[in-house]
Amino acid sequence: MRLVNETQARTCVTLENAIEAVAAAFRDVAEGSARNLPVVRERLASGLGTFGVKSGEIDRFALVGLKAGGYWPGNAAKSDLTNHQSTTLLFDAASGKALACVEANWLTEARTAAAGAVAIRALSRPNSTDLGILGTGMQARSQIEAAMTVRNIKKVRIWGPEDRQANALAEVLSEAHPQIEIIVAEREDTVRSSDILITVTPSQAELFPEDWSPAGQHINAMGADTAGKQELPVSLLARSRLFYDDLVQSATLGEFQRIDLKSGTASSLLDVLAGKAVGRESEDERTIFDSTGIAVQDLAVAQLALSETV
Repeated sequence: MRLVNETQARTCVTLENAIEAVAAAFRDVAEGSARNLPVVRERLASGLGTFGVKSGEIDRFALVGLKAGGYWPGNAAKSDLTNHQSTTLLFDAASGKALACVEANWLTEARTAAAGAVAIRALSRPNSTDLGILGTGMQARSQIEAAMTVRNIKKVRIWGPEDRQANALAEVLSEAHPQIEIIVAEREDTVRSSDILITVTPSQAELFPEDWSPAGQHINAMGADTAGKQELPVSLLARSRLFYDDLVQSATLGEFQRIDLKSGTASSLLDVLAGKAVGRESEDERTIFDSTGIAVQDLAVAQLALSETV
């Protein structure tokens, strides 16, 4: 069995190739050639972390596998470990032979950002130039940079609960992308002025009132991945076109856990990519993508890392 370490994975998997790998895996699921298996996600009895397992298979690679790991919020403060810890195991689907162990901290960040970019490319207005983000944690930079790869972003507004962290993110992004105007803004201005809005926080309550969101805006709701989390107003969901990566997860762990999805008001982003569902239908339509993260994303980027380190 091969080992792909964190350094190798970061070298091999960029946001650009992760976006295409995730888009292909999404289409595979919609077309029936990839499957996600039941998810395990539980808070530990110790209270120190949340542990989960996501597993699935992709026929195109003859792979079955799983990603195990989760979130330990005290790591960064007391050690050199990041709060998010993940490892992916890949197996030969024909024999069950273990093929690889892939360290997946960066890959989890990259596949999450990639899913957001896939949704932006499929659902936002093509002429979108203003990007806003609520949240300044470890995923914020990759979310912004992935969006930049699929839209001609000219201005980025950043809001976070801590000015120091927001200013630090704006500084590093300005150095990396001097051609783009990047500012720290108030929460209301960030929401109201953005063609594309990304929410990536651990919030358990709505971050803004529904009337701040303008017509035609596309929103990537990336933060809710556990029961009890919430970033968007329920009333805003009722006034928008809704899209998801996994219906069950969105209804139980994601942003849609407070609404009734049985009425057919939400569509699969995966089906949109495969041409089985309709995406944005007008300039004024507001679209929301709820990303909860699915196993095929993890398998696709792990396989990409494995193939690039041969």
